[in-house]
Amino acid sequence: MWVLTNLYYFCEIYLLRREFLNMTSQKIIIPPFTKKGPDGIPEGIPPEELERLQKIQLKLTDFILHLIQAFLRTGYYTPEHPESKKAKEGLYKQFKDLFEAEDEVSFLVKEEPGGQEVFIEGLLPEPQRLSKMMMKGMGELYVPRFAKFMERKDLISLTLKSQMSQEEFTQFIDIMSEPSLVDTRRKEDKDRFIQALYKRGIFNISYIFNEEMLAPEREIPWRARLVLSRMKKDLKMIPLYQRISNQEIQLIQRNLLRDALRPIRQSDLLCSILRNSDLASTSDFREEMIEDEIISFLQRQYLINTSRIFLKEHINLKQLKKGDSLEKKSDRLVKKIARRLKEVGTKETEIVLEEFFRNQLINLEDLTPSLKDKIILEKLTDKFLSYTDQFFQKLDQAKEKEVFLTVAQSFLKMIPELIRRERYTEILRIIETLKRHFHQKMMWALLAGQILEEISKGPLLNLLEERFLSGKKEIRALISPIFVALEVGAIPYLLSILKKSEDQWVRKNACEALIQIGPVATATLLKELEFERTSLETTIDILKVLGEIKSHEWKPSLTKILEKYASHENPKLREQALYTLLQIKGVEAEDSFIARLDDPDIEVKKRAIWCLGMIKSKKGLEKMLEILRESTDYQSPTNQQLENQIYHAFGLFGNLTIGEETLEKILIGVLEKRGIKHHFGFFQKDLLPDTLLITIFETLAKIGTKESIQVLNRLKKSRQGPWLSKLNDSIIRIETRLKEKPSQ
Repeated sequence: MWVLTNLYYFCEIYLLRREFLNMTSQKIIIPPFTKKGPDGIPEGIPPEELERLQKIQLKLTDFILHLIQAFLRTGYYTPEHPESKKAKEGLYKQFKDLFEAEDEVSFLVKEEPGGQEVFIEGLLPEPQRLSKMMMKGMGELYVPRFAKFMERKDLISLTLKSQMSQEEFTQFIDIMSEPSLVDTRRKEDKDRFIQALYKRGIFNISYIFNEEMLAPEREIPWRARLVLSRMKKDLKMIPLYQRISNQEIQLIQRNLLRDALRPIRQSDLLCSILRNSDLASTSDFREEMIEDEIISFLQRQYLINTSRIFLKEHINLKQLKKGDSLEKKSDRLVKKIARRLKEVGTKETEIVLEEFFRNQLINLEDLTPSLKDKIILEKLTDKFLSYTDQFFQKLDQAKEKEVFLTVAQSFLKMIPELIRRERYTEILRIIETLKRHFHQKMMWALLAGQILEEISKGPLLNLLEERFLSGKKEIRALISPIFVALEVGAIPYLLSILKKSEDQWVRKNACEALIQIGPVATATLLKELEFERTSLETTIDILKVLGEIKSHEWKPSLTKILEKYASHENPKLREQALYTLLQIKGVEAEDSFIARLDDPDIEVKKRAIWCLGMIKSKKGLEKMLEILRESTDYQSPTNQQLENQIYHAFGLFGNLTIGEETLEKILIGVLEKRGIKHHFGFFQKDLLPDTLLITIFETLAKIGTKESIQVLNRLKKSRQGPWLSKLNDSIIRIETRLKEKPSQ
């Protein structure tokens, strides 16, 4: 029987070698390195890491090809034959060059619908199909042969560890090709194979025979079952190590378990291995010890997802209410995983740990200190929201310092949680209550002041700013009173909102809050203007706010800055500066307004005209009339805008007399010349456009007399237009005003 088996073996090797020589009559060319992402390497990794992994994959493919060739050649020749030595030459260096650190490479044979496939694990992030790693033709030849090679030895897993010495590696190649060990499917042949490895000092490998696959009756993923089988097999091999201490044995046990786990990066597989860890237990290494090692091995990126998968499975298991050994083990693992999550203590693991707590699987003491504080704070906030009046009553009635301080500090702690729950009304009440204690100089006024200062320096304002920027108008309406209540402390944050936001409504609401804060905001805003360190939009907003605050204390400084901005190179800033000057100085800014009537920008000119009308400046009015007299191009859009603004300003002055004419007479003259369409006026030029007519109607409605009514009626008869309703409305308003004040 032995003779027939080996004869078949030699014939097979001979045929395979012939195929190999035919394929390699020319030098084997390894595919050039390309930038294309290989199979088994996740997408989205940095280019440098992708390039590194691609190089490893190419080196690994080359090594495997030469390793298979070495198996074939050394099986055909004796170990000392020159051809056998040639096949092994340089192979160990290729093997060592694969590893950048302590690691291993594994060959796994798996039955698939299309036949057997060989997977390579250990050096790359994901398992690699050998058929896809090799060139077309090479893979079709070598993968089935290598799978058959492993099958005849009854191996489904073979792992080579980077710690192998050259002598150990060479002996391993010889044993794998030994004709007497070509077929190890029988138990006695397996025993001879194991003894041969032991006698030649080959320990830095791991292998699993098909019959050693554990618990086929359990529903376990194939890869997880393989890991558990390897764990049990490797732990059972430890007695082969002689003359080592118990401490060294424990270290070897831990390393063997970690070696088996290291290639596994899928959280569902890790979870399955953990749940079925009893399969790998031995008399010297119990189930709970294996659990501890698996959980301690889980690094952060795998711990989080594995814990989440376990949590979902555990909740489903508890719903069955069987109370069996599986459920009891799951209860035990809950505590162990929670301890590991607590030990890692990152924000990500705390999120998962909190999920365990929310599902009532662990206690408050099982949480990290920060997470424990968070839960305690939530409970305190729940109590506050349920008994709000009692909390404030306790503060107001506090006779002892410690009582007042305890309640006040609880308010301080709860504010971020109240923001998270969007309970802004309660936050405002807290601040206003403390302010009342401080301003009314009640018993604990100084303590109230200290707490208010801490609130201003704490996370409250940052959180409010974030919500103000991102929230809807209803949220901003609730937050604004809190900003106003905090006064000086809120100013930098409101200013920050103006700088950050592009939403006009957000900016408007921030401006309104600054205005309500009042004069105390002026100093900060003036500094921003003085150093010109804000954007155009923010600067305009600041000018608007300062105009609304009307701080008498800062009037000289503000006036100086406004006069500078009134001649700024940006016309929008000049326009806003004029408006703010009107609010701050009024009539005193007359010269500044008149100076801007010569501004090159039409909008600035219009703003100057409006300001002069608001202060009823006669000097300004004379200047406007001069502009009208000098204007000859009535069709120019710019001149029409300017003319329209002047007529609008007349309404602000009232029916003043300039020289020998009233403003009413001037407007009537314009209507008679350019408004009323005369008989035989076919060649009448420069008729007033509709916009100017409407503005004149509006102004006459404010300052006109009976004479205006007569002219308007003549205009109505002479021409028609979309402005007719406005004209009629003006007549009615003049008549109503004259009835109320006949003297006009």
